[in-house]
Amino acid sequence: MELRHIRYALAVAEDRHFSRAAARLHVSQSALSAQIRDLEKELGVELFNRNSRNVGLTAAGEVFVARSREVLGAMSRLVSDVSAQSNEQVRLTVGTITSAGRVDVGRALADLTRRHPAINVTVRPYGSEVVIEGVRSGAIDVGIVGLAAGRLPKSFAAAPLWSEPTAAFVAPDHHFAQASSIRLEDLRDHTLVDFASGSEARVQTDQAFAESQVPRGKTLEANSVDLICSLTANGLGVGLLPQSMSAPHPELVCIPITDAPHRIVHAITEPAHSSALAREFVELLAAQFTT
Repeated sequence: MELRHIRYALAVAEDRHFSRAAARLHVSQSALSAQIRDLEKELGVELFNRNSRNVGLTAAGEVFVARSREVLGAMSRLVSDVSAQSNEQVRLTVGTITSAGRVDVGRALADLTRRHPAINVTVRPYGSEVVIEGVRSGAIDVGIVGLAAGRLPKSFAAAPLWSEPTAAFVAPDHHFAQASSIRLEDLRDHTLVDFASGSEARVQTDQAFAESQVPRGKTLEANSVDLICSLTANGLGVGLLPQSMSAPHPELVCIPITDAPHRIVHAITEPAHSSALAREFVELLAAQFTT
């Protein structure tokens, strides 16, 4: 048994689906299935109940998953403890969405480096879904993500920082520009400029339209706030972005949506391999909203 077998089995257990787990692990579904079969053969038990709809854990699988998380946590602590005995700098990797709004990552990092001058910090801008995978794998120590209610993986330790609604953004000559507010229904026949399908940001707006029983019209997809704003400013549609993005983009008019979805910005860590430094950084982020 190798560590990859453990990681593969945990991915299937978390996603309850072989194809989704394979996509997350960047391997083919057939290769993942073969690795799981080899693991089950070595252990002499079936870890998963498989059917056409989803994948569930057997009793043996529940035990394997619980112990596997302990093993990966111990491995992470082993690496951390050994590194601490070397002369290398302590490292902290932060993954954050670029639309974190009022969350001041720079301020929190400045406070942290004043306390710990030797730390080596890396900040990586990603979408929420990439940050989540990075935190889960240990590649990212602290993640800052914006998620709809109920979308946060239960295995994470999370500090909710703040919440805000999605708003409509338009060019100044758009007929919505003079509106004090609109509803999702008003967007029915408009081209929308939104994040890519499947992204956490897009899930929020998709859910809102579905719950309001308003069909989405044509959608232009973009993978960054800046690109959404550029497409919107050039009159290609109505941009859907967190309301706080109005401050850095004064070239657009921001219109509140009265029945808009809200996102919650969290700072997240994975308890299995969370360091004291990571937890201290999360505390500094949370303090911005409690003082």
